[in-house]
Amino acid sequence: MRMVAAETLERITRDIFAGWKTPREDATWIATLLVRANLRGHDSHGVIRIPHYVRAIKAGEVNPNPSITIESETPTIAQIDGDKGFGQVVARRGITLAIDKARAQGLSAVTLKQTNHVGRLADYAEMAAAQGLLGMLWVNAPTALNVAPWGGAARRLGTNPHAVAIPGPNGSVAMSHDFATSVVAEGKLKVKFNRGEKVAPGIMLDGRGQPSTDPREYYTDPPGSLITAGQHKGYGLALAVEILGGILSGTGAAREGKGPVANGVLMLCIDPGRFLPAADFHAQVGALFGFVRSAPLAAGAEEILIPGEPEARTSRERRDGGVPIDDETWRQIKECAVEVGVDA
Repeated sequence: MRMVAAETLERITRDIFAGWKTPREDATWIATLLVRANLRGHDSHGVIRIPHYVRAIKAGEVNPNPSITIESETPTIAQIDGDKGFGQVVARRGITLAIDKARAQGLSAVTLKQTNHVGRLADYAEMAAAQGLLGMLWVNAPTALNVAPWGGAARRLGTNPHAVAIPGPNGSVAMSHDFATSVVAEGKLKVKFNRGEKVAPGIMLDGRGQPSTDPREYYTDPPGSLITAGQHKGYGLALAVEILGGILSGTGAAREGKGPVANGVLMLCIDPGRFLPAADFHAQVGALFGFVRSAPLAAGAEEILIPGEPEARTSRERRDGGVPIDDETWRQIKECAVEVGVDA
């Protein structure tokens, strides 16, 4: 394990993707979001993704310089075709359009198709919240299945994440959560796999449908599966996301057959000021948080946190002390860098 400065990681990541003919502005944006995921403690969506993205470029599954188009549009709704672009780039276009529409109309819905892995959803929800809007996202991956349905023992669903960010006063983000409808995202298994570590019980099944704590049994043949969060509750949410993110966007729902990673995305933005004065909204949100924090602490707990606070703390720590990168992930990043003449 080594500690790498965030600025160094951003430079290396940017230069690797620029070396694959990604426009420099887009490469910078992708690097910013990947390293931001590491900074906030979500290594599963950070620079560990670089080798995956490079392989996708080589295979023709990602278009580094896409022609992103709006297929249909009304004052509140838009459907975007990402031309197989980097998910971070297409999603930036989508949330920017959703923000503009919600500012004008109070409510907006934007879908994305033909887009690769969009990464950490909280980034886009927080972009809306920073503009005074409630931001919500639902995302599926119809050919990248890794989750067993409740009661099942083989992959039939994606991790199908959902994100919500709540605006605070003066451009702040009062709350932000982003979670898979499986117990953990697949990338968290990859982190453990690269580190040679076990996972906690209750996260995955092996290829025979038996509980396992060995991530190697997930990445083998027959492959293992992730388990839905909250048993039948996560299963129901995962099915809903297949419809909201997949079918509505035109990407489609989970199905048989292999294929490149393609995220179906639904983004919603709501202006709370259309329902009540902004000051009243922020005061009520603050009062809610204060009431929740006033609960007596459970045994072993040290404090009650609001979603988004752990990430903010981790980000400050890693900005100061560096981002931890395991040896295997660093080796893979260096290989990607050498391939395009980048000094890592």
